Amino acid sequence: MYTLEKLWNEYFAEECAAMNTEEERALSKKAIELHKGVIELLTKEQNDAIEGYIDALFEIQESFVKKAFFKGCEFATAFLLEAGAWGKK
Repeated sequence: MYTLEKLWNEYFAEECAAMNTEEERALSKKAIELHKGVIELLTKEQNDAIEGYIDALFEIQESFVKKAFFKGCEFATAFLLEAGAWGKK
């Protein structure tokens, strides 16, 4: 698991966070605009509560994405090993 952690932390997390498409940039811009609008409507206390909620959502999303990456690597490895075993029969 160490190798997958290292691969995730040193390469894929940064690569996956890069915005490469126009769709990703448009979604990011929309999120920023919506966030600015919400901040204007809320009190400081309400804004702090919303920011805490958003942070929690980001943390759980990051956890799920990382888990999906690890599971995908495990599946790919098992699949390749199994496919290699079939080729030897």
